[in-house]
Amino acid sequence: MSAPKSLHDLSGKWSMNRDLSTDVSPVLEIQGFNALIRKAVTYAPVNLTITQKGDGEIHIDQTTTASMPAVKEEWYPKDHEWRETKDSFLGKVRSRSRWTKAVELEKGFLTEGLGGEDEVIESEVEALEGTEWRAVQVWMFEEEKFVRRVVTTGKGGEKAETRLVYDFKVHLKTLPS
Repeated sequence: MSAPKSLHDLSGKWSMNRDLSTDVSPVLEIQGFNALIRKAVTYAPVNLTITQKGDGEIHIDQTTTASMPAVKEEWYPKDHEWRETKDSFLGKVRSRSRWTKAVELEKGFLTEGLGGEDEVIESEVEALEGTEWRAVQVWMFEEEKFVRRVVTTGKGGEKAETRLVYDFKVHLKTLPS
């Protein structure tokens, strides 16, 4: 029997648990996606394939069964440096991430249910073209489920809070650091 998954070993295949996740449509609206795209994303099964090299590098390929471009994420939580990328779904963005403790974060939606010393990954994403938006995420585990709490804000002060919950499906070999 393998050890439970943790933020230090996310490698594997994950599927979104729609019953435990909240509606992502308000986030997509802030990001400038039309109603048809928002509806397709809301109902399409979402899967993550995560490969992780130690605590310093995490790659996430997010796919759906809908005919939509996949979102590819690269996170480097040890260096907390901004990196620019061009994604086929989100367009040109910059992002950064870091390991931190819940006590270091602003109290509210992102830290609900966490103890002050709970270790999390905080990530930030900002649009660099098209609609102006910014998303702050906190990654954590609730029981054995991988959870990403996201607060997305838009240029006009719009704000959406989303809780995305993923169930582990298949183990992938953890890559060496």
